[in-house]
Amino acid sequence: MANRVSAPDIITYIGVPLAVLGVLPILYSFVRAILVQRSIRKTLDRHGLFNPAVTRGSLIEGIVEVELPRCTITPLDREIDLEYWKLNSNRVFLKGGNWTIFNWNTLVTGKQLYRCQYKDELRIPEADIDFEELVAFLLDRGAVPDPKGWRMLKSIGLWTPAGTVLLLPPRGIPGSVLKVTPPNNADGVLSLQVDWKAEWDSRGAHSLPPFWMRLEQPRYRKLLTENDQITNSPILEGQVSFPDQQGSSNEPPIQDISRENTLVAEPTSKNESSTAESVIQIIDNMKTQITTVPNDSVRFKVDGDHVRKVSFEAEGVPTGETREIDDLGETARLWFISSASAMCQTLNCDMCTFTIPSHLASFVKRKSVPCGVMVILDMLSNDEVPPWASPPPRLQETPQEMTERTQQKIYERRLENAMPPGQATEARRIRSMREAHDIHMRHIARQNALREYEQRRFIEAIQSPRLDNGTVAEATLAYLVREKVIPEDYKIQDVAKAVLYILIVDSAQAKVIVDILERWALWSQFGGMQKVQLDVLIQNKVAFCYAAALVAVVHQAQSEDVNISSADMLECLRVWKRVRLG
Repeated sequence: MANRVSAPDIITYIGVPLAVLGVLPILYSFVRAILVQRSIRKTLDRHGLFNPAVTRGSLIEGIVEVELPRCTITPLDREIDLEYWKLNSNRVFLKGGNWTIFNWNTLVTGKQLYRCQYKDELRIPEADIDFEELVAFLLDRGAVPDPKGWRMLKSIGLWTPAGTVLLLPPRGIPGSVLKVTPPNNADGVLSLQVDWKAEWDSRGAHSLPPFWMRLEQPRYRKLLTENDQITNSPILEGQVSFPDQQGSSNEPPIQDISRENTLVAEPTSKNESSTAESVIQIIDNMKTQITTVPNDSVRFKVDGDHVRKVSFEAEGVPTGETREIDDLGETARLWFISSASAMCQTLNCDMCTFTIPSHLASFVKRKSVPCGVMVILDMLSNDEVPPWASPPPRLQETPQEMTERTQQKIYERRLENAMPPGQATEARRIRSMREAHDIHMRHIARQNALREYEQRRFIEAIQSPRLDNGTVAEATLAYLVREKVIPEDYKIQDVAKAVLYILIVDSAQAKVIVDILERWALWSQFGGMQKVQLDVLIQNKVAFCYAAALVAVVHQAQSEDVNISSADMLECLRVWKRVRLG
């Protein structure tokens, strides 16, 4: 009887191989997971991440879990740590590890779990960093903002396309330094990727840090000749007064109002022209009172909308001495920051962190100084401005009046000669008294006419057509040169720098300049200048010229609309406080 295969045999010969085949994928996953875990550990060990990392393998599923620390990073100390300027020799060449190209202060703030089936899926967590600190660090190494990228980030935000470049390499080198990347568990936080090469470094410890500004002390650009000697005077050292202050000790002296060149008294112009001191001498004299170490410049950083203090420098190196400017008041700080930022923008500096406030921008664009006021201040002539004043009064007698008065005297003398001696003597005495009275009354009439014309001229000057601030600045510049307050080769930018230095070293003069700026803004906004404001300008002509220089540089920056990328970058830095860097 032939052998017959039973059911148990069938199960044995067929079921067991099938069961073995079913176990093979599990065995494959088991072996692969062991190999992947081993490879990942080697990779982590090679990059110095083995100790902080935790690896676990799900052998049945074939998945390796890697738990890596999440870090918050900040730049190293620029002045102390030499590693600030070097690249990291232990860079991690893994996804998300581009931030390790630099040396950072690192703080572990959490852990990130990754599940990998292959070693190529391994990545390290992106690092959290303050956006402004990151941009400042890259700018400090020489990176250049890309206007298109910042404009797109400002407009689109989180939906900015991946690959949008924010910072470019220096010197026009192709490539990208900082660009937007797809978010990786960013939870609404902007994700960025950084890159850098050693040959891109174009700055060093001697360079001015980003978002800082340097103000060099004004100097002569050419040697003075014997005819250019400048006398000393306290006129610019804050010893000025305003007409609405109590007391009359500082009132200007009354001058002869019958001068041939003008019919309006100019109380202080003569004194200023004969005793004005060079702005360079003023700064030198005032600086010696607040510093003990030789210095030639100052540096400062805008913190929000404030500059707390400035640091004195000698050949670009801080001397350790500082000057607080917080006590100058809000208006002084605002004009100081705005003027410095405007000059920075005009020079196409991409490291300016302040945008001109809208109310200040609208003020500097507004025509506000009447042309007649500039004539009264002796900064423009009548030929340089539109007609604005009524003709002066007639002060001399006409030929007909003089003939009539002469004939009257001849007739009276003939009558006196025909009189008896006693009566003739009395008649001559009466005639002399009448002539003296007539002379006195004519003099009073002339003085009243001059006074009325003077008052009318002031009113007409205030109501005269207004000039744009650029024309005012050029006129004040010419006045300062004419009065030898500044060198002949100075431009508006040079004057503005000198004024900013005065705001630092001379608190008294700074208050005068700021007071004029405040009054200027008020009459510009509320219906025009008043008589008391004109009196202030007459008494403080040089301070008005200084104020005009600050207005001019801000106006120039606004009218040229330069460096828009800087404004876009600042807006983005305000919106995105923290970013993730991969």
